[in-house]
Amino acid sequence: MLTGIRQFYLLILLIHEINHSHLPSTPALQNRSLLTLLKYMAVFLPVVIYFIAVNNYAVNIPSQDDYDAILNFLCAWKNAHGIDKFYLLFLQQSEHRILSSRIIYVVYDSIMGNINFRSLIFIGNIQLLLTFLIFISFIKKCLPRHWVLASFVAGLCFFDLNNWENADFAMASMQNYGVVFLFSASMFFYSRKGKWNLFAGLLFQAICTYSSGNGIVASALLAAFNILSGNRIHMYASSLAFIIFSPLYFLHYIPVHEDHRIPAVATMITYFFRFASNHIYYGNNTLSAIAGVAILLILAFLLPVNKKLQPKEDTVPLVCLLGFVIVSMILASVFRAGFGDYIPSRYLVYPHLLIAILFVFLLIRFKDKKIITPLAVLFTVIVLIAYNMNCRSGLKGFAKLKETLKSTDYYYPRKDAAKQAAEQSCRLKIYCIEQNR
Repeated sequence: MLTGIRQFYLLILLIHEINHSHLPSTPALQNRSLLTLLKYMAVFLPVVIYFIAVNNYAVNIPSQDDYDAILNFLCAWKNAHGIDKFYLLFLQQSEHRILSSRIIYVVYDSIMGNINFRSLIFIGNIQLLLTFLIFISFIKKCLPRHWVLASFVAGLCFFDLNNWENADFAMASMQNYGVVFLFSASMFFYSRKGKWNLFAGLLFQAICTYSSGNGIVASALLAAFNILSGNRIHMYASSLAFIIFSPLYFLHYIPVHEDHRIPAVATMITYFFRFASNHIYYGNNTLSAIAGVAILLILAFLLPVNKKLQPKEDTVPLVCLLGFVIVSMILASVFRAGFGDYIPSRYLVYPHLLIAILFVFLLIRFKDKKIITPLAVLFTVIVLIAYNMNCRSGLKGFAKLKETLKSTDYYYPRKDAAKQAAEQSCRLKIYCIEQNR
């Protein structure tokens, strides 16, 4: 036990020190190319492990909402003409709009001539990778000396295998990773100068608004991001985009009436705090809620704002990302708490992001103090332990879903509807399930 802890400590200490300018004078560390390679090997190791798992378990078989959100949509698309095709892109899917996902489905089918669910799963997961790269670019601006360790820990959080339901489910990865990517990409372009970056930021904001239930939240926070950043043109443009696009989300919107009791406020609050701690602990409900309260209190203490509650320079993107994560978790708690205590794997991207942001704020707060090294090492060891625990449960989830898809006819609550969608998509040469079992 002590030996394992010591090895963890040495590993994190090495990653922490490797990004400092005052490195030991050895031939290996004097080699800049080798140093850069070591940095990126450390940062992207969780990415490699994650995509190996996806490659091992992803299959070309639809799962649950794939039948409706992908196959039924593409069947309708094939049979539609003219303006009806445009309308279909914005058509309500359950309680959401999923514009970005539908654009990718249409483009993929147009290029490849059919749909491959395994390929869509990888495209969905690439959105998570792109979000991670954008996150690193934000880290480098506010933590130029500590970005390697911060990015390594963020990678452990982003690519936690407890995300298995997103990682191995085409519709979930496309939507849940997609909205986070679109929000991050819009911030990335808005943070840069030039009219083309402004156009890209607006485009991503518009698509993001119609790409999930929390897309409107993302649009509002993108306007807030530009207000806090102080760029007047971007502020006016993003605010106008939010004012125009958000109300249109509810044009021809039909409320979805779920057959369940509206949860009590106390139930929703408990669910939210349990949700907040789900990256590092998800056992006893009471202890989990207490851990969630502790995490949020620590975040409030570490929040990089001045006495006027304005974010410090270069931390605005991370503060706005934190706001997006917390509001998304609140919405999920309001609408999911009534279904019981279970927190679905496909929602865990948010508590994972929460811990990644917390660590960055920790480094920002204590970066110039001697206490930073033991704090950073302790936090990273905790994340590594959680990563190992989540890895084991996540791999079980991967294996169970693969076995279910291989052995179950039409993995969907309404099997008759799934069968009908599969048969129609095969007739239209979109996808034939019998060829992939």
